[in-house]
Amino acid sequence: MEDCIDWKAIKTEYITTNTSYRKLSAKYGVGYQAICHRSQEEGWIELREQYTNDTVSKTLDKIGNQQSARYARLMTATDRLLAKVEKAIEELDITLATDTKKTKEIEYDNDRRPDKPTKETVTEETTIRQVVTIVDRSGLKAISSALRDIKEVQMLKTELDQQEQRARIANLRKSAEAEENADKEIVVTIAGDLEEYSR
Repeated sequence: MEDCIDWKAIKTEYITTNTSYRKLSAKYGVGYQAICHRSQEEGWIELREQYTNDTVSKTLDKIGNQQSARYARLMTATDRLLAKVEKAIEELDITLATDTKKTKEIEYDNDRRPDKPTKETVTEETTIRQVVTIVDRSGLKAISSALRDIKEVQMLKTELDQQEQRARIANLRKSAEAEENADKEIVVTIAGDLEEYSR
């Protein structure tokens, strides 16, 4: 009977999932005590802890890589925004003024009516120039707000990422500990005469 038991499947399922000895006993039709004994002999609990730690480590590496890539993109975007803000600061007291000049040319080429124009051409020339003015206060407020946002994005993002990572590690440890404690057998021994307790 012992030869028919697929111990490899039972051991693999225990190590790689959060199942318990009782569930394995019911699923594979093997006695609970036999599974406990085999687990102790082969160190299943330690193997499960190692597997969980490896899985957590790989998961955290993957999360870390994703967060690093996201953080790099975020920093690139904030650098570009910061460059625009710096340019806006330089131009804060500069206003663009436009000067428009129109020229009208009239041709008289009519022998019968020399006073009537035959062709009229209008030329328009626009010149844009920079004028130093008083600092635009609403523009200054907008720039200050943008700088505050950039600072918040850079500071809070890294702190939130670290908090999220710590919370995930704590949750994984709690679930591993809870599962480990669920598999421990509790034995209650009553010493003394049973008649004393039945009164």
